[in-house]
Amino acid sequence: MFDPGDPAPTGTDTSRLAWADAWQQFLHFRGDPIATLSAASEADDTFVMGPVFAATYTLLGGSPLDGSVLMTHVDRARARRDRASGRELAHVDALGHLVAGEFTRAARCWDDIARRGPDFAAIRFAHDVYLHIGDAAGRLSSSRAAVEQWGDRPGANFVAGQHAFALEEVGRYDEAEAIGRRALDADPDDLWARHALAHVYESVEDNEATFALLRDSTDRWHDQDLLATHVWWHLALRLLAVGDIDVALAIFDERLPHATTPFRLCDQASLLWRAELAGFTVGDRWDDLADRWDRVEERHVCGFLDLHAALTFARRPGHPGAARWFDGLAGRSWGDRENDRTFAEVVVPLVRAIRAFGAGDHGRVVALIDGLGSTTSRIGGSVAQRDLINLTRRAAGAAT
Repeated sequence: MFDPGDPAPTGTDTSRLAWADAWQQFLHFRGDPIATLSAASEADDTFVMGPVFAATYTLLGGSPLDGSVLMTHVDRARARRDRASGRELAHVDALGHLVAGEFTRAARCWDDIARRGPDFAAIRFAHDVYLHIGDAAGRLSSSRAAVEQWGDRPGANFVAGQHAFALEEVGRYDEAEAIGRRALDADPDDLWARHALAHVYESVEDNEATFALLRDSTDRWHDQDLLATHVWWHLALRLLAVGDIDVALAIFDERLPHATTPFRLCDQASLLWRAELAGFTVGDRWDDLADRWDRVEERHVCGFLDLHAALTFARRPGHPGAARWFDGLAGRSWGDRENDRTFAEVVVPLVRAIRAFGAGDHGRVVALIDGLGSTTSRIGGSVAQRDLINLTRRAAGAAT
């Protein structure tokens, strides 16, 4: 079993065990690694990396930058600086950039830590922050260096699976497939490697390969609940592609009770929106989704989440939560930190485009999306996920 304890984190034996357990949960998408590390951090005031991990993934989950839970983790990490190793101090500094809304700087700091010596946490933090900001080039450079440095150490398959995803995102599909296959063969429960392959097959529109990869192996990954809803989404996209709307919507219906986080709601909203763009009818499914988005506290801090909430409220503009949500975005003032600039320059006009599409103002949709060009990558997520922007632009153009 891979134990990312090299270098071993500062803390008690119990904390180091929690660190290993949390990574097993995280890498196999089972359990609650943040809760595991939060408990250890509360009990051990020398444990630095626990709150760094918890803060990083709380923020990447959409937490407001000043959220109370997030700041509890951040404050713990900062309060333990005098007990941290030099490497751990660098992690705390990177976290500081992240909570300041300077995501690119945080990713590069973690990338620098990883390049100075094997550090799986730094490798993964960099990978996931690059995904959060849509920086495919930064992620590829980081993952390539990580693969070269990691060599054949235990856990090499997890580093390779990340690299496979990075390769796919820049269109190097054959390399991504080969590396992703090797990573998955090394650990059939490595759902990130399976997910990277799903992205390859989505990008090349290979329905049969997707069905073989996902539909024929559901008994392997269906209970890896931290990512399973997203993997089901990948399968549903290929079902839409072959016109099997009944089975695609059955996946929506089955997964809706599992949509307990904003990112899972994103998969649900994306599926309904794409189904309607493809000419299918989804019935009253938007209603429950609008109810769920209205209860989401993570709003106007992550562009990717805001895009998908906007899809839902554009389809249910009369829902009481729609006005609250749109007015909340319109009423925000934006500063000069990176995340603020992304909202002001990309997210706000993109939400306007989605709202215009819902209102039937297709000319405005075309103008707004064309005006954004490639900057839409800054909202984060994958090429496949952001393709709904292109699909929306195409549908609007056809309707003008």
